Amino acid sequence: MRAFIEIECKNPDIIIKSIKPDIDQNQKFDVNINNDKDKIIIEIKSPEISGLLAGINSYLKLIRTSIEIQEVE
Repeated sequence: MRAFIEIECKNPDIIIKSIKPDIDQNQKFDVNINNDKDKIIIEIKSPEISGLLAGINSYLKLIRTSIEIQEVE
């Protein structure tokens, strides 16, 4: 199973850099994060739906938090 997510934001490079330490390849899912101009592009792969959902939830929360922190600054 695979999920592709695109998130529009002002500084995708900064957000990707801030969550890079949290990008780990674990047993439930694999993740790949890139940017394209004003978008963050996330690809999550997992053999099981539970792993796919875990990956989606984890990275959406990380990115949302990073965007909110950037808006406060």
